[in-house]
Amino acid sequence: MMTDNLYLDLNTYLRRRFGQKVWKVPVDAGFTCPNRDGTKGHSGCIYCNNESFSGASAGEITEQVKRRIEALKQKNINAYIIYFQSYSNTYGTLDEIEAKMESALVDDGIVSVHIGTRPDTVDDEKLDYLAELNKRYEVVVEYGLQSSNPETLRIINRGHTAEDFAEAVRKTSVRGIKSCAHIILGLPNDTREDMLETVRFAAACGVYSVKFHHLHVVKDTELENIYNQSKIKVMDVREYADVLAECIALLPEETVIARLMGDAAGETLIAPRWGISKNEFINLLKSVMREKGLRQGVLFGR
Repeated sequence: MMTDNLYLDLNTYLRRRFGQKVWKVPVDAGFTCPNRDGTKGHSGCIYCNNESFSGASAGEITEQVKRRIEALKQKNINAYIIYFQSYSNTYGTLDEIEAKMESALVDDGIVSVHIGTRPDTVDDEKLDYLAELNKRYEVVVEYGLQSSNPETLRIINRGHTAEDFAEAVRKTSVRGIKSCAHIILGLPNDTREDMLETVRFAAACGVYSVKFHHLHVVKDTELENIYNQSKIKVMDVREYADVLAECIALLPEETVIARLMGDAAGETLIAPRWGISKNEFINLLKSVMREKGLRQGVLFGR
C-alpha cells in the first residue's frame, strides 16, 4: 500500500510491519571511517561534516538509548528503532561492533536495528553476526552509495566503488538481512541521467529501501570551498522535486522510500536554503508527481 498511491513511505511500512507507530532512536557509537583515519584518506568525503548530522546525542551508548526512550514513553510511543547513525558503524573489530550494538538493546520495545555504514567496511564475519541479530530484531544495513558514476565517486573522494556497494548488498541479502541505499542527488559531475541511473542501479541490486538526500553544502567541508569558488550549483526546491519524482517512479513498488530529503543540524548549513518545511516539500513532491503522471514503480525497468 503506497501513500496516496504515489510511493511507499517508511512510516506506512513500519505501521504495517509492527502494527503501531515506531520511532527512531539515533545513537552515536563512537565509530570513525576509513576515509578519515588514514586507511583510505584523512579528509573524508568532500561534503561530510559529522556535526551536521541531527539526532544522535553524546554519552555512553546505553545511557543515550535509555534517555531517548524514556522521553518517547512520555509521549506514549512504545516501539523503537535503534539507529546507529554517525560515521561507519561496521568499521571496527567484530568484538567491538557486537559490544556496542548489544549495549544499545536495553528495552523490550526495541523492534529494529538500523546501521549506517559503508559497503567497504563489512565482511562475512560481521554479516554473520548481523544475521544472528536479525533473528531477534529487524536489521537494516544502510549503505552509502551516493552515486553509481565512478568519476563522481572519485570527485567526492568516496573511497569505494559502485561494485563494492553491489557486492555488499549481495552478501547482506543472501543472509536474509535488508539493505538500504543512501543516494545524494545533485552531486558535482552528476547529470540528471546519472542520478536516474544511480536509482536504476540500486534497484537492480535489490535494496529493501532508499534514502534520498539533496546535496547540502555545510560548513568546514571541502565542498564549502568549492561552492564559495562558484564551481558548483545546488538545486532549487522545484528542480529537486522534479528529479526526485522521476527517481521514485524508477523504483519497484515494494521498495520503501525511507527518506525524501536530507537536513543539516544547527547552523552548519550553507546551501541550499529553501525556506520550506518537510511537510511543505512533501506536498510539492506529490503535486509534481501528479502533474507528471508519476507514481512509484511506473518507470521501473525502463
